[in-house]
Amino acid sequence: MMISERLEADLKVAMKAGERTKVETIRSARAALQSAQLEAAKQRFDAAAREIETEHAHDPAAREAALAAIDAQGRVSLTAEEQEAVLSKEVKRRYEAAEMYRKAGRMELAALEEAELAILQSYLPRMLSVEELRPEVAAMIAELGLSGPAAMGKLMPTLMERFKGRADGRALSQVARELLVNG
Repeated sequence: MMISERLEADLKVAMKAGERTKVETIRSARAALQSAQLEAAKQRFDAAAREIETEHAHDPAAREAALAAIDAQGRVSLTAEEQEAVLSKEVKRRYEAAEMYRKAGRMELAALEEAELAILQSYLPRMLSVEELRPEVAAMIAELGLSGPAAMGKLMPTLMERFKGRADGRALSQVARELLVNG
């Protein structure tokens, strides 16, 4: 089941149960997904329009007909990976907001952001912990033959690609730095 479908089903349940925080969080996530979907549709339309402009540069009637045809094509659906990426951004945004609230001494607002963060994380695959990452990152460092803190620049892009959607960038950086400095 796609994330958007789970959000829709869970929204109904949360509304019936009167779970206000969950309802607001799910609505916010659905709005973020809809915004991403609209942006994807806009990008697809713009790319098609540029192609048509180039292809029919000397025939205005054909250009107008082709542009009208792509205008009527409808909506774009986000893939599961794109939906995960949108929710990951929402999780990160809430994590950063909670950090800022904590630093400002606004613990009640930090707690609300953390509650929303927990709700959103339930729709994403479980992230690997630092302990789970350590052996895999160590193996990758050995595989690439890297050593010393200067190798971070070479290692991080590879780690981010390999662990995309499975590990937090902060945790990857922490483990990589620790292994390169001490390893």
